[in-house]
Amino acid sequence: MGLSKKYKPYLINLLLVITYSLLSISIIKSIYKINVVSSVQTVDGIVVPIIMYHQVKGSGFGNDVISPSEFESDLKYLKDNNYNTITMAQLIDYVYNKKDLPQNPVILAFDDGYLSTYLNVYPLLKEYNMKIVLSIIGKSVDEFSKVKDENIEYSHITWDEVKEMQESGLVEMQNHSYGLHKISKARYGCSQMANETQEHYEEFIANDLNMLQEKLMEVTGNCPNTFTYPYGKYNDNLENIMKKLGFKATVTCKFGVNIINNNPNTLFSLKRIRRAHNQSIGKMLKQGMATVKIPHN
Repeated sequence: MGLSKKYKPYLINLLLVITYSLLSISIIKSIYKINVVSSVQTVDGIVVPIIMYHQVKGSGFGNDVISPSEFESDLKYLKDNNYNTITMAQLIDYVYNKKDLPQNPVILAFDDGYLSTYLNVYPLLKEYNMKIVLSIIGKSVDEFSKVKDENIEYSHITWDEVKEMQESGLVEMQNHSYGLHKISKARYGCSQMANETQEHYEEFIANDLNMLQEKLMEVTGNCPNTFTYPYGKYNDNLENIMKKLGFKATVTCKFGVNIINNNPNTLFSLKRIRRAHNQSIGKMLKQGMATVKIPHN
């Protein structure tokens, strides 16, 4: 009994030290969270990562192909870390109309319009209530809408599937060209041919892209506001042509994240982070964030 009285003051002091330490840790964590939010919501704008995907299927894994379980793990990571998937329309509304964006916005950008997007990605979007931006190749969708060929290795979606996914509100359709997703001796994607006049080049690009614009308007009732460059090939001349054609944003394959503000030019030449097989989405996001200098208060 005497022993416990003797050590009682020490025990009380020890409890006070432990309580103070736990409180200090809690305060530091809160300050850290506030600082992280402040570092993203800078005077320069907000940081918006765009994750680039192509195929999600059970074989042929590599830089452009991941498994359905890997994609589901991405969705879980984003949910657990309080990211919110947004569309290009939401991002453009933020810039032009000052519409609010959710905290920690991220864009999941799928290219080409493979059938695997409909079969393996779309069901997971419905399960997790998350959104993607799907940039399709018009010619491929035309071709696979005419034939019954549902090979997961190479098939593309059909116009019926385009319409269904767009109407779900979980998949936003964008323009990846009608028929320029190819490489030839004369032209690489949307690049200008040698000795091609500017007038002919602009007319050529406009004819191709407008063909898909009109088709998507016919099928979905929505006209794309964003152009995703085939193979990521672009230059200042192409950027100016896109603006003349009325696009509000363009997407490249350059690595990094984007700082978006009320300047419409921040919506052009958007960077992305390629989601490759056997890569951690958390690690890739950190690598992307490392490409920008975020000022701290």
